[in-house]
Amino acid sequence: MKAAIYCRVSTEDQEREGTSLDSQLEACLNKARELGYKVPEGLIFRETYSGLTLDRPELAKLRHKASDNEIKAIIVYTPDRLCRVGEDILSLAKEFKLRGIKLAFVKEQWEDTLNGKLIAFILGWASEFEAAQIRERTMRGKRVYLDRGQLPQGTGQGLYGYKWDKTTKKRIPIEFEAKVVERVFTMVAEGMSRFSIARKLNEQGIPTKSRGKWHPLTISRMVSNSSYIGLTYFGKTRGSRKTSLQPQPQQQWKLLPDVTPPIVSKELFEQAQKALQRSRELRPGKALHQYLLTGYAFCGHCNSPLVGSCLRGGYRYYHCRGTYPTATRERICSAHYIRAGQLEEIVWQKVREVLENPQVIAAELRRQAEAYRTSGGCDLPIDKEIATLRRKVRGYDSQKSRLIKLFRHDEISEDSILDELNQLERDRQVDEEKLANLIRAKEQLAKIAKAEVKLNEFCERVRQNLSQCTFADKRLALEALDIKVIATPEQIEIRGAIPMGVTSMPSSDSLLTTEQTSA
Repeated sequence: MKAAIYCRVSTEDQEREGTSLDSQLEACLNKARELGYKVPEGLIFRETYSGLTLDRPELAKLRHKASDNEIKAIIVYTPDRLCRVGEDILSLAKEFKLRGIKLAFVKEQWEDTLNGKLIAFILGWASEFEAAQIRERTMRGKRVYLDRGQLPQGTGQGLYGYKWDKTTKKRIPIEFEAKVVERVFTMVAEGMSRFSIARKLNEQGIPTKSRGKWHPLTISRMVSNSSYIGLTYFGKTRGSRKTSLQPQPQQQWKLLPDVTPPIVSKELFEQAQKALQRSRELRPGKALHQYLLTGYAFCGHCNSPLVGSCLRGGYRYYHCRGTYPTATRERICSAHYIRAGQLEEIVWQKVREVLENPQVIAAELRRQAEAYRTSGGCDLPIDKEIATLRRKVRGYDSQKSRLIKLFRHDEISEDSILDELNQLERDRQVDEEKLANLIRAKEQLAKIAKAEVKLNEFCERVRQNLSQCTFADKRLALEALDIKVIATPEQIEIRGAIPMGVTSMPSSDSLLTTEQTSA
């Protein structure tokens, strides 16, 4: 049987100095062996994130994996490593139970009973209370530093161009990085694009602060940062990048003038801001033409998105995004351009055929529904089978109590009761897993029924005037049918809720190569 392991710490410092992820993982692996589970490498989830939110990347991956029916148990070091909120612990426990997954903790005894849930809630509440106290103590400490005119927090990797002095709580310029910063500001002020600047720095082997590649967005953030002219503000945002940053009103900002020595002149800073503004005005970011398949079409060679372009003479084309280099990589695909009008016409014609025949949709959805009904493995109507299984699962506790009473009255031997109890537990796990499968099937059947109603309503609305559908109506149809187009110059494949097969493209004289269009 497979088990997953989830390990979490709140901060990088806690990982280095406190309850490390490695020590949690070792303890969880030992627990898995004790319980008789195997833990594949792909079912180990580790992250540095706050436990006060359920919106965590690795936890999201774990919950997604839990829906694949391959995990039989989830092992966590302690309840507060899973969540710091009591309600969240109970919510996850219920979610995992419905999927037939056992939740186990290394340092706490977890029982799926009323008392066990109460204990889990109390532990979560205590952990949440402790987190609130930590936040309060942290804010008091920050106010002390603010009153001194110091930045009241560490800066992680820090601002490019500086190193952080923990003692003085100030930034110290780094000569080489400071020269790079001044050079970036100068290039922006002279009108060079952020893409060109990022590409130039990458080609010259100049790394970012995190030793990674430069991106246009990194250049924008650098040139917009007033700290480079000595104006450092605290309180511009609230929250964290891992959850969400909320901008705060300017009157709440706190200016800390002595934290960051300037390495760019005010004149150069203002010139760079004007150049950025001119760039935004010249490139407002709004497309001049509409492309029906944006977000729905992908390259058949490299699976990159197909994006729309308008070339010479006003002709619209789709081209693979991989045919263009970015600031961080070279060109990865040599796929030819495809005329937008032809591709859109073929796809819409196939979609229209489906919309004109709603019985095709109904038949496919009924087929999917029947597949879910049979996957539940029951002969009775699904609601009756769920009710029967629920009663059966509840009855295992009374059977267990009856066996224990017989043992106390010497009416059954120790070996016999152990065999009976083990068999009861195995039967209970089988029935709980079957119950979870039936509940999932019922939920999916409800979704399919809802989808059938929505699709039929949509078909009814647009079928009578398909020849005059608006662009928005067509996009809505693509979404309703869950369309994905895989296109090459030779053929296109249309996937979706209703399979539409593969279609050959027209002759190659309607296509242009990347080299021809750039000539």
